[in-house]
Amino acid sequence: MFMKHRTGLMMVAAVLLAMMLVVAGCSAPSTGDTGDAKGHYPTIKAIKERGELVVGTGSGYFPFEMVDKNGDVIGFDMAVAQKIADVLDVELVIQDMDFTALIPALQNNKIDMVLAGMTITPERALTVNFTRPYFVTGQGMIVNKKWEGQVSSWEDLDKEGMVIALAMGTTGDLLAQSIFKHAELKQFDGSSTAGLEVISGRADAIVYDIPWCAIYAKMNSDSVFTLHLTDPISEEKFGIAVAPGEEDLLQWLDTFLWSWVDTLDYMEMIDYWFVAMPWWDDVEH
Repeated sequence: MFMKHRTGLMMVAAVLLAMMLVVAGCSAPSTGDTGDAKGHYPTIKAIKERGELVVGTGSGYFPFEMVDKNGDVIGFDMAVAQKIADVLDVELVIQDMDFTALIPALQNNKIDMVLAGMTITPERALTVNFTRPYFVTGQGMIVNKKWEGQVSSWEDLDKEGMVIALAMGTTGDLLAQSIFKHAELKQFDGSSTAGLEVISGRADAIVYDIPWCAIYAKMNSDSVFTLHLTDPISEEKFGIAVAPGEEDLLQWLDTFLWSWVDTLDYMEMIDYWFVAMPWWDDVEH
């Protein structure tokens, strides 16, 4: 009787042991898979396996993205992109396109991220995800020199007969559409084209980001002057845009920016592109 009872206990124990091994086998990661990048960092893993970080931008926005005399896209944003690529240990590939084409390119997986002086807005955040800000700026103006001494604020330009040039799809465009009630607003593809309208006198002013206004006015001091550089019409923040669903890339970029922005390396980069400007003679003015 005792032997039968003992044999039954041993059979139950054997069954329980087998069940434990099956459960353990189902729950344990397969050989070589530690549950890291393979399961939790798919976008970053894909970028590293490809060996390239593809960044979309729209050249013509000094000093964030510009084409130098060799045909290469350079600028503050491109330096940030290069820093990110270096940390990921991959090559940087720049895709230069119209500003309005950047978000569609991101949505269609043609690029990994957008670095193009793109302002963080609720409207854009409906289609892309933004990182924490990496640069803070505001909206200013450049004005045709024929109005020097007569115009001291944007309100002075909001009159019938005045023409305000705008770079289509930018926050300067959106801001002008909301504040100008009487002036004629004309949209153009890119800041360079809109700026030329002001230089030529076909437009009276342009609303755009302060860094661009300051540099564009320096390049064309005989034709234009600036407004609202120290008292911005509005303040805004630039972020890196990534496609929805790529939480691993978004979280990693946020971590990178929190650890890097405002460091000595970051401030030296600010000085290079916005203050010392040794790149000035390398780009077409």
